Amino acid sequence: MKNVKGPWGHAQIGLELAVAVLAGFFCGYYADRRFGTPPWLMLSGAAFGMFCGFYLLFRDVSGDK
Repeated sequence: MKNVKGPWGHAQIGLELAVAVLAGFFCGYYADRRFGTPPWLMLSGAAFGMFCGFYLLFRDVSGDK
């Protein structure tokens, strides 16, 4: 695990996951409204954000940069 100091280091890991999922969700939501395809792009964006968030989580936990 990378050099995590105190609760703020652990909070950063959780926030990276949450922000990635929310960013994907809202980008998909915007694209759905623009192209009239609800809820498919929103769900795809949330899934992509979850994938990216877990990638960041595993990268932080394993210590790779």
